[in-house]
Amino acid sequence: MIFTAKQLANATTSFENRFRLAYLSSGFEPTIVIACKSHLLTSQVYRGLPVKRHFLGAADTGKEALELVSRLMPNILAIDDNLTDLGTSSVISQAKQMCPSMRIVAWVTKLDAFFGYPDCPIVIAEADLLGHPDTLTFVTMALISNTSYLTPSIHQRLGQLEQIAPDSYPGTITLTPREHQLLEAYALGLSNQETAEKTGLSVRSIQTYSGNLLQKLGTNNRQRALRRALSLGLTELGHLFEAKSH
Repeated sequence: MIFTAKQLANATTSFENRFRLAYLSSGFEPTIVIACKSHLLTSQVYRGLPVKRHFLGAADTGKEALELVSRLMPNILAIDDNLTDLGTSSVISQAKQMCPSMRIVAWVTKLDAFFGYPDCPIVIAEADLLGHPDTLTFVTMALISNTSYLTPSIHQRLGQLEQIAPDSYPGTITLTPREHQLLEAYALGLSNQETAEKTGLSVRSIQTYSGNLLQKLGTNNRQRALRRALSLGLTELGHLFEAKSH
């Protein structure tokens, strides 16, 4: 699909106008932190903000992004899937622990590797930003109204994952001893705090391991993760109280 310069300009103007109208009418004053490996994309996001004071800072690693969230307490975190030090799911999970009311939007550049993000109701596929000029408008409305929005390619990808038969990929997923422990904790209904106490880890470490495990199993739900692992023959319960492992 090809868009003319005029069409793109109209879409941008529509986005900016609706952004202003939405936050002024709702009383929601957005304060934004961006976690993105691409400095070019970060600068483009900044330039696209109608009100520059809404931008609090940016980081190109997950650790630095979490430091910004902890220090600045934004009400919006925008994050991509190219951070090299921490998984996107892990950063989102830890950021939500710091700011439970924070609204999060993630954009996906590697759609083939996307398995879903827990605690992230707004997810954008990079291809949809180019193919659907109103995408930013829909994302803005979801952020302002605190609702969910998945772009068309994300809907399609998640639908594909739901249709994958377990027999089509047995043996392609390997769980660590720590991940076996987490699955047992899921089965027992333990909270992150209780799991941390049982394993001798910090709550933050449990959140990190859990986010990575859910992403590995292609779900954002603990019970679905447990069922999927059991159906694939990936786990046997009974390891949580054994010697701590790495």
